[in-house]
Amino acid sequence: MIDLLRQEVGTGKSLFINSGNLTKRTIKNDFEVKREVIKTALSSYEIIGTEIFAPGAQELIYGRQIMSSLKENAPKSTILCANLDGTPIPGIETHKVFTLNNKKILVTAIIDPNLEKKAIHGLQTKDPLSTLQEILKIPHDLAIAVLQFSDAKARRLIRSTAGLDIAILGTQRGTIKESELVNGCWLVKNNNHGKTVGYLDWDFTAGAPTSSKLIEISKEIYEADQQIDNLVGDYEVWLRQHYVEVEENKEKTASGLPTKTPYVGIQTCGTCHPRITTSWQSTRHARAYASLEKKCKDFCPDCLPCHVTGSQEHGKQGFRSPTTTPTLFNIQCEECHGSAEGHLKDPNLPYGLKIEASTCTLCHTSNTDPEFSFEEDLKLIAH
Repeated sequence: MIDLLRQEVGTGKSLFINSGNLTKRTIKNDFEVKREVIKTALSSYEIIGTEIFAPGAQELIYGRQIMSSLKENAPKSTILCANLDGTPIPGIETHKVFTLNNKKILVTAIIDPNLEKKAIHGLQTKDPLSTLQEILKIPHDLAIAVLQFSDAKARRLIRSTAGLDIAILGTQRGTIKESELVNGCWLVKNNNHGKTVGYLDWDFTAGAPTSSKLIEISKEIYEADQQIDNLVGDYEVWLRQHYVEVEENKEKTASGLPTKTPYVGIQTCGTCHPRITTSWQSTRHARAYASLEKKCKDFCPDCLPCHVTGSQEHGKQGFRSPTTTPTLFNIQCEECHGSAEGHLKDPNLPYGLKIEASTCTLCHTSNTDPEFSFEEDLKLIAH
């Protein structure tokens, strides 16, 4: 896709910037996974030909240890973070001037000082405003900054700064379909979970963008790159083995007592409700865990909660891990109706939670299932 964009604008006239935050917050305490995610992502961006990488909060959270490894995973890319203070980190630059079509493009990246407080390996920062103002003194035809700030803080920084042409909001999630002018600077937000690429055409004569759009990334539209496909496949195999080892280590330190849970499982439900169980077996819910196995994610804690029943990650008392609660694989009756231990003891007692949209949207989010319709999709599991 990026090659097609380069062809569209012409050779030597494009600049591709990645604004960081490559990992999820849910894995922030697993350094090995975070490092492998970043390694795979940066290697993929190298293949694509991304010129600039601006690390965000999810890279900064591990401080110098992660930041020092960025360049070795992306040797061709320019890695920017201007207001880090203290001992310089190899491979991290404050800015870079690119010459495109005889125009000097100054690019930098600034982080919110509050982000470094989350880092656990000793990062320090300098004042963002004075750092940005000093960099903007460098001769240029166009100045771009990736700002790792919240929307409100980024706007305050832009309003206090003269001479910045384009600001890319790296930390703030969501998208702006059209660029927004703030104090003479065109502000655009980060892309939507890697599902879109923001594209801005700049007119140097007018000093303004001629077009601003979001390009949807879809496997139906663009063919997968085989090299990147292989990288992702290798990562998924590694990730499964990693979590298998984590589970094995937990087992070694466990008390050996059986896992107790008020969730009884589909086999027990089926003894009294065979027709409903048979109906359930024809739904995608009955194959939810198998879909993870196909992708080597059957031990992945980020994926499991929405492919099992009663996950503790969702504040319930059912599924704990693949090794301790395998009877709760898939989306079974109790995921929607609640734990059935009390119902099993006395079937005459009221049982069965009311199914509402919120029951489903815990997993069927706008990101994971954008076409989800509560009214229509509920018909698919009616019984």
